[in-house]
Amino acid sequence: MILILNADYTPLTIMSLKRAFRLVYKGKAEVVTTKGESIMTDKKAYDRPSVIRLTKFVYFPYKRVTLSRYNIYRRDEYKCLYCGSKDALTLDHVIPKSKGGPNSWNNLATCCMSCNITKGDRMLDETNMKLSYKPFTPNYLFFINKMNKMHEDWKPYIMGGK
Repeated sequence: MILILNADYTPLTIMSLKRAFRLVYKGKAEVVTTKGESIMTDKKAYDRPSVIRLTKFVYFPYKRVTLSRYNIYRRDEYKCLYCGSKDALTLDHVIPKSKGGPNSWNNLATCCMSCNITKGDRMLDETNMKLSYKPFTPNYLFFINKMNKMHEDWKPYIMGGK
């Protein structure tokens, strides 16, 4: 996977090597960092890019992360936010729906079945349970940063820009 930067070095997305190389080959992007490996074509060998930058600025509206069960599990690293268990996971409304709790990033947490049963339809202050951290709304860079295969040369661009 290749990190794609806008012309101002802000991260846009990640894409496959094939698509990223096509942008470089057509002159729509330039290679910022390479991996040290080569890509062989019929006529020439090219350095394998790790980060590329678009040559023209592309207006990209704010990317929102979709609220879904899968993305909540990913945000919480597939662990119960109450006990840290990775078994029999489900979702918990920190403020129960019956007490006006919304379906939102800030109110949904990954929870194991036993903690969910223990908490039941009560508020946190009515139980002896504590969250390991407060649920939050992630942005798309959070998920890029969480990826298992994040390259070291991506960090300067994802963690704070150039």
